[in-house]
Parts: sequence; structure tokens; C-alpha cells
Amino acid sequence: MKFRLFGVNVEVQMLFWAIAVLFGIRILRDPTAPRGAIVAWVGVVFVSVLVHELGHALAIKRHRIEPEISLHGMGGTTSWQGGSNLSRVDHILISLAGPFAGFGLAGLVLLLVKLTPRFVAGLHPLAVFTLDCLLEVNILWGLINLLPVLPFDGGHVLENALGPRRVRATAVISGLVGVAVAAYFLSQGSPYMTMLFGFSAIQSFQRFNAEPAAAGPAPQRKAPPPVDDEIPAELAALLTTARSALAKEDLTRAISIAETVYSATPRSPRAAVLALEIIAWARLLQDDPREAAKVVESAQSLGKVDDALVGATLHATGDLVAARRVLEGAFRKGDNRKEVVGPLIQVLIQQGEIPRAAAVALDIVETLSQEDVRKMAEITLDNRAFEWAARLFEASFARAPGAEDAYAAARAHALGGQHDRAVEWLRHAVAAGFSDRARAWSDAALEALRTGPDLEAVLPRP
Repeated sequence: MKFRLFGVNVEVQMLFWAIAVLFGIRILRDPTAPRGAIVAWVGVVFVSVLVHELGHALAIKRHRIEPEISLHGMGGTTSWQGGSNLSRVDHILISLAGPFAGFGLAGLVLLLVKLTPRFVAGLHPLAVFTLDCLLEVNILWGLINLLPVLPFDGGHVLENALGPRRVRATAVISGLVGVAVAAYFLSQGSPYMTMLFGFSAIQSFQRFNAEPAAAGPAPQRKAPPPVDDEIPAELAALLTTARSALAKEDLTRAISIAETVYSATPRSPRAAVLALEIIAWARLLQDDPREAAKVVESAQSLGKVDDALVGATLHATGDLVAARRVLEGAFRKGDNRKEVVGPLIQVLIQQGEIPRAAAVALDIVETLSQEDVRKMAEITLDNRAFEWAARLFEASFARAPGAEDAYAAARAHALGGQHDRAVEWLRHAVAAGFSDRARAWSDAALEALRTGPDLEAVLPRP
């Protein structure tokens, strides 16, 4: 079943109706329930869940984003494409809009009951039953939805309130509350709600294990040197030669020398690990991630392997979750080498976490080349994370003031709705030498500035 309501596409799956009936089984067993009560109950569930999801959808549409609603066996979902420029406060308000839309519907029913008691008393028993159900579903279910348990709305509010750096804390709170609520419903003899919150708790704890511990900006310190005092001088010299060959992409020679070190007698465990690391890097450069993974596994059986290599290998074999865990762990400890930061940013981009990727780049922006900063800013802008894109362009401008970086920052601010900031950075661009008025006046990104005096004051119309 599909239809369109208030400009929003709505899909209702068959399982939604089945679960709604299942929730109303108690009504069928109630001899005092009026005839047709189960039909009224299903109608109440449909209207209430739809109103809840419309609350989310209309809150999203305020940001000029087109949402879609799906009613399914687990309730309802409102989804949308884009919106990476939404702030955490925006996400919190969108999450709260659903339950409060239900509270609003319940409020209207309460007003009807309180203001017109005689009218309500004269209604058919089935109509009175329907009003009671509307109050129960929209108040009780709304309050349950506000519990800080993922994936409920309260869980998303918690997630956005704590922010991306406290993902594990969110998972712990969500899991513990989920367990407590599941235990309560179990004591009340409600198997479906027990299963629902129990499953949510399990998902939260799985998320805790999949996420690295949160961290602030990585301290700027170098990784430990690759060769140490545990390695005999002759093997250390061979490892240096092998690394040089690897840097020159003379992969066959690098592998050959590393194999010599690995096979040396007596074996130096540390030298063997470093030799296998060189071989694994070479296999990655040869576009053979499976062989690289085997080599890394052999190295790990002998000792600690460079996190950059482990993360790069996991990334190359497609295990993004594990790659992210390893790379973020290394970054958190202060390892800001390009072999760590580069793959980490790539993984985050592939997972659609553009703002977090931009945050990583900003944390070590001083160590990045100007070209890499601009490239990251452009990727961020293309993915509509406008605030982060502006910050990256501003960081590039701070390092080497240039008109193009300032103009790009202005465009990003304008696209993100920060018009005052956009004008401020246009002034920086003009001060740095930007004078292409025709370009600015035809730029769609600056369209909002053309409706007022701001653009004219900075760049007079050509």
C-alpha cells in the first residue's frame, strides 16, 4: 500500500497490519470490548504511527530535504537522502518531533473529552473505545519511544547530545537501559516488548565492541622508529635497503631482501616481523590484498604489527569496521602518519561519515599538504557537509592566504545557510585579490546573498 500525504511518500507493508493485530490480541479476549474493537485498534495504531512519522518527516522538510515514510513490522521509519549539513541540534529536534506529534494528537483528544463531556458520553461505545486507545497509544508509546535506547527516538537524542566522540558511552547507556526495560516487560508478561528491548540492548553492546574508544584531537607525536636495538646491525641494514626499494616501488627487490631477513639464522623475531611487514606492503602495492592479509597474519603470530599496515590490509580486503577500529585506535594514540590518517579518512568517507572524516583531517591539518586539505574540503563540500567544508577551506586559507580558498569557504557557508559568515569570507576573498564579480553573481551557491544588499556591498554587480 502506497500513497502520498502532505508531500511525503508513504509505504505500508503487510507485516505492519499483522503486528498491529498481534498487539490487539488482548482485545479479542476481552468480553467487555465493543464489537469491531480490533478493527478500531488497528486503525488507531495506523493513524498514531503515521502521525508520529509525519512529525519526523515534516521536521525534515523544513530543511528542504525530501523524506519517505515506511510503516513495517517494527513500527515506522522516516528516511531521507542527504542532509549531512544538519547539525546535532537539528537531528535532536527531528527525533523529538515524532513523539511530540503523537503527544499533540493525544492533547487534541483530551481537549475533546474535557471540553465536551456530554458529547463524548453520548458517543457509540466503539467511538469511546477508539478515543481511549488514541490516548493510550500516543501517550504511553510516545513516552516509551523517548527512552534513551537505540534505535528509538530517545536513543537518537542521546546519540546526538553526546556527539560522535562519545559513541561508546551512548552504546553503554542504551544497552543498560535496554536491559532494564526488557526485564521490566518480562516481569509484566509482555514477550514482544521484552524481545524488542532485549534485541535493542544486544545491538547496543555490539556497537560498543565495534567502536574504538572516543578521543579528543590526536596529540602530535611521531610513531616509534621501525628499527630498534633488538635487531642485529646486518639485518637492520638489509631492512633499510628493503624499505628503500619499497619506497621506489621496486617491489620484487623489496620482497626478495625482506625474505632474506625473514629466513636469517639465528632468527630475530623483531626483524622477522618488520620483514613480513615490508612483504605485506609490497603485496598491497601489487593489488593482492588476500596475500597481504596472509602475510600480516603470519607477522602477528610473531609479534606486534604496525597498525597502519593492519588497517590498510583490512581496508583493502573490505572489512571497513575492523579497519576503522584499528586505524582510529592508532590515531587516538598519536600516530598521525599518512599511512594511518589516509586510510582512516577513506574508511570514514566510505561509511558515509563525512563530518567525522573532516574532523580527523582538521585534527592533523598542520601535517597535511595544502593540496590534501583542499581535496578533503572538496570531498566534504560534494557530500553536503557544508560547515565542515568551510572549516577546511578556512584552515587552508590560514596556512597560505589565497583568494580561492576564501571564496570556497564563502560558498560553503552560503550553502549551509550561514549567510553572515559567507559575507565575511567573501570580504576575505576580495582582500586576498578576488575580483571576478561575474562569477560571484552567477554562482548558484551564493543565490541567497543576491536577494539582499550583502553581495552588492562586497562585490558590486558587474
